[in-house]
Amino acid sequence: MNSKDMAIGVLSVTAVVLFSALVIVQTLAPQSAMAFAQTSSSGDFLITTSQLDDTAELVVIVEAAAQRMNVYGFNVPVGQIELIQQIDLAPLQRTAAPRPAAPRR
Repeated sequence: MNSKDMAIGVLSVTAVVLFSALVIVQTLAPQSAMAFAQTSSSGDFLITTSQLDDTAELVVIVEAAAQRMNVYGFNVPVGQIELIQQIDLAPLQRTAAPRPAAPRR
């Protein structure tokens, strides 16, 4: 075994190690974190997310006691979360029809 064979062997092993590392790094690369359709509630609040487009999501917070819904989004140029829309839910409620009497047995 001469020095050329030894150099070719070392370079081949190095190439395999570097290629394996490249494949591993590409498969483990962080993906964008999308929290689409996540919902939570606590007390009088209901919080959910909604997807606006491929890169943006909205946070929707409903306050049941005040009957108000706030929609928030992230403003990229400014770098902060901003109120997009505030909706009063009281006028949107349907009046419930009276329930029929239970049948006698």
